[in-house]
Amino acid sequence: MSTLSLAQPKAIVFTHVTVIDVTGAPAKPDMTVVITGDRIMALGRSSEVPMPKGAQVIDATGKFLIPGLWDMHVHLSYYGEAALPMLVANGVTGVRDMGGDLAQLDRWRDEITRGVRLGPHIKRAGPFVDGPKKMNPRRASFTQIVTTEAEARRLVISLEKQGVDFIKVHSRVPREAFFALADEAHKQKIPLVAHVPKDITAAEASNAGARSIEHTESLLGDAIYEEQEEVRDRRTEEALNKLKGEKGAGLFARLARNGTWYNPTLIALYLVKGGAYEKALAPKLLPVLRELHRAGILLLAGSDFGGKEAGIRPGFDLHGELVLFVKAGMTPMEALQAATRNPAKCLNLLDSLGTVEKGKIADLVLLEANPLGDISNTRKIAAVVVGGKLLLKQSLEKVLAEAEAKGNNG
Repeated sequence: MSTLSLAQPKAIVFTHVTVIDVTGAPAKPDMTVVITGDRIMALGRSSEVPMPKGAQVIDATGKFLIPGLWDMHVHLSYYGEAALPMLVANGVTGVRDMGGDLAQLDRWRDEITRGVRLGPHIKRAGPFVDGPKKMNPRRASFTQIVTTEAEARRLVISLEKQGVDFIKVHSRVPREAFFALADEAHKQKIPLVAHVPKDITAAEASNAGARSIEHTESLLGDAIYEEQEEVRDRRTEEALNKLKGEKGAGLFARLARNGTWYNPTLIALYLVKGGAYEKALAPKLLPVLRELHRAGILLLAGSDFGGKEAGIRPGFDLHGELVLFVKAGMTPMEALQAATRNPAKCLNLLDSLGTVEKGKIADLVLLEANPLGDISNTRKIAAVVVGGKLLLKQSLEKVLAEAEAKGNNG
């Protein structure tokens, strides 16, 4: 755990700050934001908001305040506990864990809630739900295998009783079992999210009620699972070409009509170590991301970090995903919303998180430069507030140094 003290004054006040609330409204200059406990208690023009007695006041002249970021596709159990402070130090105040050790995740979540561990809010699936396939022992330890409809239904009921936040389906779930998982999840009123199985199309996953579909390459169907390299490359190009035409437009319209969220995780393809196929594929998927956005599909930002060997760094590389969103044609505001407002809406948390508004939980990032002018400015962090706890730049640097040292030695 971090040695940093999380003790706080009675109130925290940012004065003369430009607020980017990500509701879609223009940036609001010269604002004062008052935080008491874990909530934003006041927000208004600096000339009009009274200063609470005994508050810690931060003069934020020339700085920009945005909501805390969410990484909507992570694997904390793969990376280890060092990921938790690394995320916060990079402005990531919430994550959706897409497959891991449920007991471990719940222990970390409890420690974060009690204030004895620094980390983000965690929504978690617990174990992957997958079909039979070869996997490393670590992954196998938090994977539940289903092969039949009956097994699928029993597992959903069991996971719902364990209190998971959603069901995460992976790539080898058999066709019959997938539809049983989706149907039972609907009956149990628990969201299902899909790394689309190889025998299912993205359209079928959406029609079955998947809350979100993960990874842009899921739109290429089973071409990406082809084992013969030459055949895989040819089939991938054919699938990409189909997405450029009428078939792709029809698919995108269906996803938008169904209200299916999409989590591209493109940064993972750009960064994955030793993945020549993935790195060649990544830039070819940027136009696909552009079409997803143009079709009105609701997008989420996720990095897909997991094991250290994959080369994706907790917190750091979510910012790279936002850069790719803008490169694909989104505005900086839209990219910000994919990591703030959209996650809160997807998780049914918009009443308390996702925007900078009075009464909401104080998850905030203070930036030294305007992200609406250059989205890469989300990396220029002056302070982070997570659950009302303030960490200034010097503290963030200390947290990050400790976490990275632990991560490198872990």
